[in-house]
Amino acid sequence: MLFMKKKNYHSYQLALVGLLLLLQYSCAICSAKRTARGNVIPKKFKDWYVTKAEDLYPKDLIDTTAIYYICEDPDAYDPPRCHFMRFFADGKLYSSTALDSLNNEVANNMVNGYTGYYLIKDGELIIKTYDYAYCGYYVIGWAKIFEDRIVVYKIKTYSSSRVDYYPDSSYAKERNDVYYKLDVGELYSQPDW
Repeated sequence: MLFMKKKNYHSYQLALVGLLLLLQYSCAICSAKRTARGNVIPKKFKDWYVTKAEDLYPKDLIDTTAIYYICEDPDAYDPPRCHFMRFFADGKLYSSTALDSLNNEVANNMVNGYTGYYLIKDGELIIKTYDYAYCGYYVIGWAKIFEDRIVVYKIKTYSSSRVDYYPDSSYAKERNDVYYKLDVGELYSQPDW
C-alpha cells in the first residue's frame, strides 16, 4: 500500500513538472521584446519585401517629413481619438495607438505603438505592422497613395507564427480608412527597432 502511494505521488510530481515546463515554454514563445521606447517588436521579422532601403519606395510618393492620421468618430469619443502612421526612408513604419492630440512632440516620441515595414509596389502601398496582443499577429494593409492622403482599402491579419507567409489581398477584408497627411514640424527621431 505504501508503494502505491509513493508511485502515485511520483506520477503527480512528474505531471506537475511537465505542466511547469509547458507553461515556461509557452511564455518563452510569446515573450515580447520591447525597444527602448516600449514598442513591441516580434522575435523574428523576416520580411519578404525588406531588402535594401534605397529599393523600398520611390521617394516622391511618401512624405517622410509628415505624419498620416485618421480620427475615430467624434460622436463616439470626446475629444476624438486619432491614430497616425509615420514612414521612414529605410522602409520602416511606426503606427501609434489612440491619441487625444497630434503634435510634434507626440510624433517624435513614438512611444508604445506598433512597429512595421512598408513597400510601394506598382504604385500600391503595402503596410505590415506587428501587434503583440494574443501572442502576436501581423496586420497587412493595401493602400492607394494620393498627394494629401493614403487610403487603406484592404486589411488582412495573420498569426505571428507564420512570419514568412505572403498574404494574398484577394482574401483580405474591404476597408476605406483615409489617413490624411499632416505637417507637425520637424521630425527628428528615428526608429529604435
